[in-house]
Amino acid sequence: MPHRVLDPRTLGRPMHLLGAFAERFGADVSELLRQGLNRRYAIGLQVDGTGMRQRQHNEDPVRWNVYSCPSGRIGLAVPRALVLKLLLYRYGGGEPAPVEPDAVAVTASEERLSTRLGQQLALALARRIDAGLPPVGVAAEPAAADPAVPFHSESALPTGLWQLNLTLVEADSGQRHELRFSLDDGCMHRLLDRLGRGRTLVREGAAAPALPLSSRLKLRLTARLVQQRLPLGAILDLQPGSVLPIPQPTAVVLVKDSPLFSASVAEHKGRLWLTAFQDL
Repeated sequence: MPHRVLDPRTLGRPMHLLGAFAERFGADVSELLRQGLNRRYAIGLQVDGTGMRQRQHNEDPVRWNVYSCPSGRIGLAVPRALVLKLLLYRYGGGEPAPVEPDAVAVTASEERLSTRLGQQLALALARRIDAGLPPVGVAAEPAAADPAVPFHSESALPTGLWQLNLTLVEADSGQRHELRFSLDDGCMHRLLDRLGRGRTLVREGAAAPALPLSSRLKLRLTARLVQQRLPLGAILDLQPGSVLPIPQPTAVVLVKDSPLFSASVAEHKGRLWLTAFQDL
């Protein structure tokens, strides 16, 4: 029966926090996409999954670009399909058609865009490694100055044994792209040191008092944004492209099927938020 062999170098290290770190980095990339590619090209890229694991030896070979940071080196494999799609958005105008990467020769523009995109993502990962993952109840330490990532080289192999995978999905077409980050021993040592430092702060601090029941009890809230009444004839006359006049939305917040609050709907950073709650 196959079994997993423990790496003695990981004993006593906060390996259980790597998943949460990957999710936090996914949130960083989501914000980076919102402010950059999504705003510029309206491509609608979203982070659909994250994970961190040790690299397998039988993985498909990919092209790696290597970037340096104060802690070590970060390898990054960006799918050609994503880079080619961004090129078409930049120079083609409008929404591009799907492209088969194997049928397109590598150009200097593709090389520059791939390098620039890789530098942005590697820089974001270097910042997150330096900031760590502050645990609940501990104030987050401010991130250090932006770590420089000046070095770039092409490499046929990743930089280390640990790999962070991040899946992007296009909101309109549903096409998926997998970004692979490879961390060398220096970056992993820095990351685990930052994660372990946060755990030590909790262990050495005073025991947190028990929270009241109102803070520990979790309820699922459902927001009903629009409720419109129409005559049957108006419903039967609806056609594709018809527009229904809807007043400024006021959401009804329910616990299961019981109305609890009314709230105003506001937009902030591309997301809908509920504010100005009133008891019903």
